[in-house]
Amino acid sequence: MIPEFVGRFPVVVSTRGLDVENLIDILTVPKNSLVKQYKYLFAMNNVDFHVTECGLIEISKTAFSRGTGARGLRSITENVLMETMFVVPSLPDVHTVYLDAAAVRGERKPILLQDPEMTVEKYEALVKQGMSNVDGAIPADIDQVEQPDLVETDSEEAA
Repeated sequence: MIPEFVGRFPVVVSTRGLDVENLIDILTVPKNSLVKQYKYLFAMNNVDFHVTECGLIEISKTAFSRGTGARGLRSITENVLMETMFVVPSLPDVHTVYLDAAAVRGERKPILLQDPEMTVEKYEALVKQGMSNVDGAIPADIDQVEQPDLVETDSEEAA
């Protein structure tokens, strides 16, 4: 082919859309994946971040059903963890953030593990036994954070 014509012909390429397995890989595999970014973010407060396999699947299914693909993964994950990111620094006894499919679907908030003896494995075993309220594990709720008491001062007292 003559080199002058190469850049003049339109190129048509067809690609397949990403499926749920591809979206899960995008969440976990790359060097700077979303899951690794959130682990680093929570590690700044000495808190571990654990997302279950069913949680990853649910995030991916949500992005797939919305048709947002890989670009939608960050916004979905951020919406699920937004309140948690603000609550965790205010609770010094939290050691793990636990995210599963129920939290991604919005049925409840992500779980904060507080008890030092409560591990992710122990929590999962207790939930599997049917315990809904587990000691040492609380939902991430902004209302549980103690607000500092703001004392109003009169302008005369301040002067």
